[in-house]
Amino acid sequence: MKKLIRITSILLLALSIAVSGSMTSQAQVQHVPNAGVFINGKVVDGINPIIENGVYYLPFVDLAKILKYNYIKFEEDTKTYEITDGSTVVRITMGGTRARKGNEYVDIQPPRWINETAYISLHAAGVMFNSYVTFKEENGSIQIQNPATKYEVRQGDSLYIISRLHHTTIDLLKKENNLTSNIIHEGQILKLPSPDASKGEMEPEKEREPVKNKSRDSVTQQISNILNDAQNYIGAPYKFGATLAEAPNRFDCSSFTQYVFGNFGVELPRVSRDQASKGVPVSTSNLKVGDLMFFTMNDTYTDGRVAHVGIYMGDGNMIHASTSRGVMITTNVLQNPYWSKNYLFSKRVIQ
Repeated sequence: MKKLIRITSILLLALSIAVSGSMTSQAQVQHVPNAGVFINGKVVDGINPIIENGVYYLPFVDLAKILKYNYIKFEEDTKTYEITDGSTVVRITMGGTRARKGNEYVDIQPPRWINETAYISLHAAGVMFNSYVTFKEENGSIQIQNPATKYEVRQGDSLYIISRLHHTTIDLLKKENNLTSNIIHEGQILKLPSPDASKGEMEPEKEREPVKNKSRDSVTQQISNILNDAQNYIGAPYKFGATLAEAPNRFDCSSFTQYVFGNFGVELPRVSRDQASKGVPVSTSNLKVGDLMFFTMNDTYTDGRVAHVGIYMGDGNMIHASTSRGVMITTNVLQNPYWSKNYLFSKRVIQ
């Protein structure tokens, strides 16, 4: 009997400790009143932050949609989200300390999974979305500078890590911030170099991944079919992160190229950065009809990413899904003031 009482007491004590620990954990999570979300000083939406152990977190899916990452996929078994705005794929796993942005891995504060909702810290949000995200105590708002021109240093950062993340150089970072050494400190706010001064994401130009091509037509006929089909969708509206299911009613730049090439047997990846890794590089003097042209978009992203793709039509013209006008033809694209400034390289995926 005494043994039974002793075992029962131990079980009750263990249960008491477990319940106490659970309550302590929950008590550390503070729900913040609905906060206005300001992008570049203009209120665009509202969001419900939480504070855990003094760190602000934002609901990941709500934030992604506000920033136009409209393609959102959730893997229940691993609690992993994959999202895209059409230029770069972002993958984060709940509790993970590393996230994937394009083809790079970055260290972040672990995303939280609370009440079946994913939360991401302000710093991690900035890293994932190429933004500078802060909480403004005066009015309880979330302030987002997009694209980012500043970066807050966190523990474990180095000038090398930051330069790689934003496709710039250590020398440019030091020059922009008047640094005389490579030493930086947690909490330090660094200015990011102008995208025009950075090198942009040129790595995919060197990559030559093969493209699956199921067509039995000649190269000339296949490319002709693709361009004729592409022109059928002129005027179709643009949507960041548009899915193939929304085609041909809505496109982003890479879903447009994926769709029209796919209609004729060419399997392109979903986003522009991944499409840029395919085929072989071609110089501007050797461009041929059907080549893919890749651009950064310095007014939208300061991390130098491959952000836009279009199809060369010949005679200097390009057909593409533009953010402002949807599917359209830009004439003399490499003389165009905007696109010439943002041009990176071109690739041939059919040959």
